[in-house]
Amino acid sequence: MGKKIVRVTSSKRDAIEETQRINDSLRDRGIKREAYVCSVSQAYVKKLTKKGYSVADKNYAICMRNKR
Repeated sequence: MGKKIVRVTSSKRDAIEETQRINDSLRDRGIKREAYVCSVSQAYVKKLTKKGYSVADKNYAICMRNKR
């Protein structure tokens, strides 16, 4: 299972705050997954933009992965 991008943000601080919020709620519900901040390649951003998501100049993403 590769990484799954959940949300794309423009500032790193937003990404970190959101990650902590997601992890708190996952922990409360006892789900064995975690969120982390990952960077998005410009190519991927362009691909998303073509699909109709508005992610111009956003280069931080929140991804999910299984807890190790």
